[in-house]
Amino acid sequence: MITDLLLLKSKTVLYAEDDKTTREQTATILKMIFKDIFIAEDGKIAYEIYEDESPDLLISDIKMPNLDGLMLIKKIREQNYEIPIILITSFFEQGMLAHAANLSIDGYLLKPIELDEFIHTITKSIQRFHQQEGIITLSNNIYYNAGTQELYKEGSVISLGAREFEFLQLLIKNRLKTVTKEEISKTLWPLESVCNSSIKNLVLRIRKKLDAEIIVSVRGIGYRLKNATE
Repeated sequence: MITDLLLLKSKTVLYAEDDKTTREQTATILKMIFKDIFIAEDGKIAYEIYEDESPDLLISDIKMPNLDGLMLIKKIREQNYEIPIILITSFFEQGMLAHAANLSIDGYLLKPIELDEFIHTITKSIQRFHQQEGIITLSNNIYYNAGTQELYKEGSVISLGAREFEFLQLLIKNRLKTVTKEEISKTLWPLESVCNSSIKNLVLRIRKKLDAEIIVSVRGIGYRLKNATE
């Protein structure tokens, strides 16, 4: 669940719903889990927003004024078959399902929406095109989101100093090898001459903030990230 939510933190969503109460309630949830949310009260406005903002995901009600959900999706699918799309409806009707299937819908949600099912359907549809390449697992409960450039522990953002963060990014970039002390010094202190104790103190500060030893010291060489199997 935590990894799924981190994935959504770097995504944008377009949400179309004509019912004001439902729109406001659902939008409150979406604002908590997405980077940005664009809201439309009918299909016509939704299509205009889609053209202007190019969202990562579309969530749309079916019955809407001016342009209903199925017509909105048809217009979008004429130019984009990659964007994940989720339909929300108050009922399931066989003819509607057949029509929607031809438009490559990624998920259906029946009102009233269950929160767990809502998040599961969203993450499943996003993962179809984004295979969590932006989420790097550093330990069982520590993740790095490359999309937002944020470090998380148990779902909360961990604040690092500028040099601490730069050092961690260097290790992540080279996570399949040991980064030498010379490489670290050249990257973090390009205009200074630093001693080994400066690097050691940097590692100690990061370990203390994370309360975890994800950084391994390789004697006489440098540092690397701890493997998941260690």
